[in-house]
Amino acid sequence: MSKRIFFLRNAILILLFSLPLQAADWVYTVVEGDNLWDFSAKHLDSVMRFEQLRKLNNIKNPKRLQPGSWLRVPMKWIRSNAVPARIGLLEGKVRILRADGSAENSLKSGVLIHLGDTLNTGQNSSASVIFADNSSLTLYSDTEMRFDHLSAYGETGMVDSRVHLGQGRMETKVKPTAGPGSRFEIHTPSAITAVRGTAYRAAISPNGDSSSIEVLEGDVVVSGAEQQTLVSAGFGTQVALGKAPTEPRKLLPSPGLHELPEPLRALEWQLNWQSLDGANSYRAEISSSADFDVLQWEAVVQEPQVKLPDLADGDYWFRVRGIDEVGLEGNSAVQSLLLDRHPQPPTSLSPADGEMLDFGGVELKWQQISKVRGYLLEVAADQAFEEIVFKQETDDKTQFEVTELKQPGRYFWRVSAIAEDGEVGPSGAVRSWRLRADMESPNVIVTATEAHVVSNWQPLNSNYRYHVQLAHDADFKQLEFDQIISANEQTFDHIYSQLRYIRVCAVDEDDYHGPWSSVQKVDPLLGKSVWIVPISAIMGLLFL
Repeated sequence: MSKRIFFLRNAILILLFSLPLQAADWVYTVVEGDNLWDFSAKHLDSVMRFEQLRKLNNIKNPKRLQPGSWLRVPMKWIRSNAVPARIGLLEGKVRILRADGSAENSLKSGVLIHLGDTLNTGQNSSASVIFADNSSLTLYSDTEMRFDHLSAYGETGMVDSRVHLGQGRMETKVKPTAGPGSRFEIHTPSAITAVRGTAYRAAISPNGDSSSIEVLEGDVVVSGAEQQTLVSAGFGTQVALGKAPTEPRKLLPSPGLHELPEPLRALEWQLNWQSLDGANSYRAEISSSADFDVLQWEAVVQEPQVKLPDLADGDYWFRVRGIDEVGLEGNSAVQSLLLDRHPQPPTSLSPADGEMLDFGGVELKWQQISKVRGYLLEVAADQAFEEIVFKQETDDKTQFEVTELKQPGRYFWRVSAIAEDGEVGPSGAVRSWRLRADMESPNVIVTATEAHVVSNWQPLNSNYRYHVQLAHDADFKQLEFDQIISANEQTFDHIYSQLRYIRVCAVDEDDYHGPWSSVQKVDPLLGKSVWIVPISAIMGLLFL
């Protein structure tokens, strides 16, 4: 589309949006059985408009109208009546301040909203509002909206709804217009938006000096400082107090979401999505409604990830969108969630994760959970729990001694709570312990040659290493050699002049040290220096 055609289209649409309603006519299509008298009584402000309507439409026989023909009716002749909006769904704290000054805090679905009423949502709260033509909007957390005009033109289907967003955020879905009398306008401190069949979001900055408009479907005419801008789907604009709307800016695309397991059973599951170029932050939302009429949870995060909040089990929808550098929010990605995470699992207390334990009973302990019937304890030989070696339902006690395990190695365990109705909740964090083998001490043999001293022993296990120590004293405080080796033999240069001591122990793959071998003595050889003193003494005697 060329720029010239684009600007011409926008100018025409703005003109159509801004035409005075009084200057337009409603065009009605005649159906079988219609006559002017009944039509006037049903739709017009006075049945006496009958004759005026006949003359305007040049009708010869007012008692029998031709089906399929058109009646042209000036808007000012059509009967207008006040018609309330109503609350659809709500979540959290929602309050109505009535036009007469009274307040209602305990609201429920279906409560009527009248002309002049103000609706407030509290922190972490939201509410949906449904208008006479089934157009709807959702008010998010900490939002205030006043209902300035709520009327309908009889049974024509034309509805005139005008509201004032004083603070906060909202999203709307407006039904296509039923005629020239249809109007849906949202006023903010800095802007007016006029729509005729569209979906878009509006938000007011925290200090109230500007508004953001993001169009998701259709077209919206945004006015500010007596200037108008047409914003089409996929674009957004901002309007500061006393200024014209900014040039429409393309919204960020929806981020890609990663596949999720179904159901989700982990308590603090991390939801992830693809990072978006141009996104300074992200808005994440969860709703029990596929249309996101109200929210159960929302958050703004800096990174493309967020931990799933603690919500009741059930079906939900998750959506996320990027927020660009000027604060405009982009297109949303939506994903279904099935949560089945309750009753919550207990926290495992002992043994410590990875602890080495001797043979015998292993006492497992966990945290007490209120309002549960008992616990399901599972022990496996693998972290994925595909090889379960022990499984037991217990009562509400928080410890259990496992005595059936005989093979050394690493074992994994987890605990799930069992609700009073018998439902087994998600399993808790997986922890492990090692059951130590009954390690023997090596049988060390020491042999000496003229050049070396060799210590060796029979290998105890193919996975073992060996800790070898050579010392000057039997308490092994004055070490001369202290190493862990893989072989089952260690050679030393021949030892002269002083007695030495050798000992060896096995070391398993977890660095657990078994018992030391018996201490072996290494008798020294007489070194050459040993003969210097006697020879010197003999030589001295010979020269006397």
